[in-house]
Amino acid sequence: MRMMIDTNIILDVLLEREPFFASSKSVLDFCESKEIHGFISASSATDIIYLIRKGLGSTDEAYKALGHILDIVKILTVTNTDVMDAFLQKAKDFEDCLLATCAKSNKCSGIITRNKKDFLEFDITLYSPEEFLKMMGPRK
Repeated sequence: MRMMIDTNIILDVLLEREPFFASSKSVLDFCESKEIHGFISASSATDIIYLIRKGLGSTDEAYKALGHILDIVKILTVTNTDVMDAFLQKAKDFEDCLLATCAKSNKCSGIITRNKKDFLEFDITLYSPEEFLKMMGPRK
């Protein structure tokens, strides 16, 4: 199973944001154990570095955190076609539209996000962390 992991799930774990930390960490545990293939977009990687550096106040710690995440999930290719398709949709949130477009063009089964309402207009399967964990059942 190929799943796009929204930036908020990664940030929940790296910044230990409660009450979201446990369920978001469990999603990443499925990725780390290779029970699913987890992906982020290149723009998510830049957002993560920026927000972690801002949150922790350290560039070195931000790179260390992103390095750990890149051991768990992989970056999906974003093509010119993906960007143009997202652009032509004229969505209210271009970044979310591009994430959904990228997930679809890379044949992801869906997006795991805490902000499902942000993706409703993009015709892709959405899971909250809790819904995803329930669907997957107990870990092996």
